[in-house]
Amino acid sequence: MPGKFINFYSAINPRRVPEESLSLRLSVLASVLAAEITILAMGYYDVLTSVAIPTLTAVGFALSWKRRHNRNLAIKMILSILVILAAVMFMRRLLTSFYDTRLPLIELLLWLQVLHSFDLPARKDLKFSLASGLTLVAAGAVLSTGMLYVAGLVIFSITAVVTLIYFHLSEESMRTENIAPVRPMYVISYAAIVWMVCMLVTVPLLLMMPQTTQAKMHMMPLSSLQKVLADFSDDIVNPGYPQNGGNPFDNPPLFNANSYYGFNPYMDLRSRGNLSDDVILKVRSDSYDYYRGMAFDRYNGKGWEMSSDDTRDIRVDEPPFDLDMPGYPLPSTKMSVQSFYVEGDLPNIIFAAWKPVSLFFPVDHIKVDKYSGIRSPYPLTDGTVYSVVSEKPEYSAGLLRRFPRTNDIEADDEYTSLPASTDMERVASLTRGITDPYDTRYDKVLAIERYLKQNYTYDLGVAPQTEDMDAVAYFLFEEKAGYCEHFSSSMAVMARSIGIPARVVTGYSGGDYNPFTGLWEIRQSNAHAWVEVYFGGAGWAPFDPTPGFDVPTPANQDQGNWVAGRIMSYLGNALGSGPVRSAMSAVGSAAGATVSFTRSLPLVMMGVVALGVIVLAAGMRAMVGRLTLGRRRRRALLESLSPEYLDEAVLANYFRLAERLNEKGLARRPDETLRDFAERVSDYLDTTEFRLLSEMVEKKRYGEAPSPQNTMSLAKKLAESVLEKLGSREGGASTKPS
Repeated sequence: MPGKFINFYSAINPRRVPEESLSLRLSVLASVLAAEITILAMGYYDVLTSVAIPTLTAVGFALSWKRRHNRNLAIKMILSILVILAAVMFMRRLLTSFYDTRLPLIELLLWLQVLHSFDLPARKDLKFSLASGLTLVAAGAVLSTGMLYVAGLVIFSITAVVTLIYFHLSEESMRTENIAPVRPMYVISYAAIVWMVCMLVTVPLLLMMPQTTQAKMHMMPLSSLQKVLADFSDDIVNPGYPQNGGNPFDNPPLFNANSYYGFNPYMDLRSRGNLSDDVILKVRSDSYDYYRGMAFDRYNGKGWEMSSDDTRDIRVDEPPFDLDMPGYPLPSTKMSVQSFYVEGDLPNIIFAAWKPVSLFFPVDHIKVDKYSGIRSPYPLTDGTVYSVVSEKPEYSAGLLRRFPRTNDIEADDEYTSLPASTDMERVASLTRGITDPYDTRYDKVLAIERYLKQNYTYDLGVAPQTEDMDAVAYFLFEEKAGYCEHFSSSMAVMARSIGIPARVVTGYSGGDYNPFTGLWEIRQSNAHAWVEVYFGGAGWAPFDPTPGFDVPTPANQDQGNWVAGRIMSYLGNALGSGPVRSAMSAVGSAAGATVSFTRSLPLVMMGVVALGVIVLAAGMRAMVGRLTLGRRRRRALLESLSPEYLDEAVLANYFRLAERLNEKGLARRPDETLRDFAERVSDYLDTTEFRLLSEMVEKKRYGEAPSPQNTMSLAKKLAESVLEKLGSREGGASTKPS
């Protein structure tokens, strides 16, 4: 009920009453808005929804404050109808998001939070709002693809700590009738100290925990489905390299730092330049991988082309697409799921880990070319989301040494053809010298890969080709340094020169793992080229001759599980190349090694955890002591300056004592005055202190002159004396007064 003091019976018999603390309501609102904006800022919902939800939430909180003393039956009826409508809209959206129910579910939670904000009369309603905000923040973790979520999480945690402190103050005020205002800056400063203590304890413990990259994918995220109303061209469309017609090798080579020249129908080995470090893809995957885009089969001395334009159409009413890629089944495969979040403009190439079997892409029509490259009807743009299920072959040396078998189907002649030239004769002679000691196709290919890694330099700063000669021969015999395209082209040409079918593949290497988001971040500079070699019944197996790169296999996928090492490594990569990156990587390695050693010592690890708990408890105790000391100082100051505060202190001590008496069966009867109640209790306890305290309450309640400056201390002493007598009385006799 409104007013400065609540009724005596409400104090000793608490019931649901409106929450009168405006500061508490504002702090809850801040926490809820932080949670909502964290979700909405990720860009999954339209502009109208993103503006309407926080705006209506604020309006709802304001209306709840204004009408907190009303029953609001009409508002409750309208809200009930809107809840049903929200549920219906959720079911409709669910039908169009069958493979990823997260977005409609979180949108439903957002709208329920909005509706709930219009009916927040009591403290428990505000607690529910705070809990809903926490649920939204937790849900945002599964949608997050960037560092914006971390900022939102920090803001929510800070506002939540402030809110919890205001909840405590409000409950204490209701229980003790001590409603003296507390300055907001005092609460904020105390909350900041508590928050920092919690961070100082929890962050080191978090850094010591292992973090797996295994992504438990139960949903298949994809963008809104777009219908393709007509057939589309088979051509590869790269926005960074417009096609002008004619033979591209008759013109000077082109280079665009923001688009890879290997994502075209041709790849000119004369091109030079460094790609940017802009993030172009983010991938949620269970491991580091290579993401295949397209393949080339015709080498012309200057670069690579695709000899065939043939594609096959795959149409569905809605995803997924069953890709049915060609190839023989292998005895060992691993199921892998990847979700791709496009961060910029890309060609109409759909990237995936080999071998993709199911594709969740937001169209109803795609094409697959002769080389198992997947093409979209349109170039991929920022915001496109799609998912892939792959059955990754696990090639082993023992398996590949058994292939090809005599009855296996031979590869097309195009995969072994080379231009006739004296340069190719030099390449063949070099290759035979490297591979003659070996018998199997696998060992010969491995020898070529090893030779290139050990004898040539990976260098993105090489000068353009100056001699008019075959590009591969120029790399092998003149420059002896180059890009991944030069290494992969050289390996493919060398394999072909001794009759082994091979082709060059372009795509992206796996990028850097971001431990803050759980996503692999792939940059323009992660564009990569490698080689696929044909092994008959074993299919096309990948090889990578570029120094510093290896085709991902289970044996070389030890990325390190410790959060501290991952964070240092990620920050080192984000800060660029040079001494800083090296130093951060070294610190990360040292942190990972230290934690690994500590983990091997259970007793030490338990000691560290115990120490962390002790530090946290000590910090919280110190904060409570600080708060208590602050209250004492404030009370002492107010006692000397504010007669009104003294009145509140008298009532607070009386009501606290009355509540205690009520718990012991000494409740005030409805027909008793304060004085009669005091006489009965005083006779029972054989003391005069409660009678004196009651007289002070009567004076305060009925408007007599302000008390002397020692009133608060006197009231407290009287209450303590009564409690002491009550304890003694309980120990000596069990009967209660009638």
